[in-house]
Amino acid sequence: MPNVALIALCISVLAWVLLEKSVDGRWISAIGQSMSAARMSGIPVDGTRFVTYLLCAVLAAVAGYLLTCFSGGSALNMGAEYLLMSIAVVMIGGTSVAGGDSNVPGIWSASLFMFLVVSMLNTNGIGAGIRLIMTDLIIISVIMLAGGRRSGMQ
Repeated sequence: MPNVALIALCISVLAWVLLEKSVDGRWISAIGQSMSAARMSGIPVDGTRFVTYLLCAVLAAVAGYLLTCFSGGSALNMGAEYLLMSIAVVMIGGTSVAGGDSNVPGIWSASLFMFLVVSMLNTNGIGAGIRLIMTDLIIISVIMLAGGRRSGMQ
């Protein structure tokens, strides 16, 4: 198992503990669900949002560093191909893009699923353009399934 995967697993476990088992995680969830309600309940919204954005920036820097270590060098646009993939993983993993709901184990499952899809496409010699189209289709399918499930519940 690559060292990058082990580091990512450790960071994921820490994120899960933070989001699920701590007061700060509950504050983040409450702010994501309704900022005004969180403010009225006494949560320090501005400070929590600042620390959350700061933590996201630090984790993005760590991810860039790990990607550079894994690939053996850096380039200005080397993370561009992962932008759409990260959106797909978050949506497939069950995390609410609108905020207020997080699912770290679901993110891992979705990551492995998308890795499998990309690996199968690469094995069959499919180009990068088709991979992007497949990722788009997966995102659209997840949105349609989630929207249909939500409208059926009301």
